Amino acid sequence: MRRIACVLALLALASPARAAGIALRWSTCDGPANRSFACDRSTGAEMLVGSFDPPGGISQLTGIEVIVSIAAADGSVPSWWQMFEAGSCRRGSMTSAFDVSDQSACDDPWNGGASGGMGAAAQTRVSWYNVGDPAGVDLFLAAAVAPAAAQGVSSGRTYAAFKIMINHQKSTGAGACGGCDVPMCITLDAIRLTQPGRHGDALGNNKGTINTDLTDGIGGMGGSSQVATWQGGTASCGAGLSKPSTWSELKSRFKSK
Repeated sequence: MRRIACVLALLALASPARAAGIALRWSTCDGPANRSFACDRSTGAEMLVGSFDPPGGISQLTGIEVIVSIAAADGSVPSWWQMFEAGSCRRGSMTSAFDVSDQSACDDPWNGGASGGMGAAAQTRVSWYNVGDPAGVDLFLAAAVAPAAAQGVSSGRTYAAFKIMINHQKSTGAGACGGCDVPMCITLDAIRLTQPGRHGDALGNNKGTINTDLTDGIGGMGGSSQVATWQGGTASCGAGLSKPSTWSELKSRFKSK
């Protein structure tokens, strides 16, 4: 028994378990942290993939909610990254998708069946909740499957959650939007995993939902796994600096003040 215990201890040291967390990478779940683009064409697109490694106990994953922030080192939002408000230079150049069945580097928790959408807060976040917090773009994404299609997810495995596509429209030539070459940070601030409540009423119906919030990077991926950079931006270039850590504080970015 003593020998078995020693062997198990050595195995644990040789193969440390990855901690539950989240990640954001270019092209695939395990793609590069940085993307550099020469801004020399207005065709084509880039893709960010958000993923998560869940804790134990999620037996019926029915949906996700996601908060992403984008900012430059000086807290500005170059016109190239202004894609949402009416009159923005590149309105409509960023879209989301939740069919992640093409992601071979990680698992698909939805079996290709999730649907959802993306919205953005004001282009400039002017210290809504924290003096000195950098301005930026805040994105909120949500997706779900029908309860009958829910399935469990396992700790120690990485699952794709969403994709964000950013096209190259107006990157060069007449009418180009400035700031394509500015280093940026795109931070996956949090993913909320939802599943049905476990307590039923007299008719056997589940009440409420159980939420699991993930804000830390996936351990073992190296670096700040929840931060993707553009044009060589550093992982502390504005997005994610001095941010609140609770879900309610993060979600407050999307409330009018």
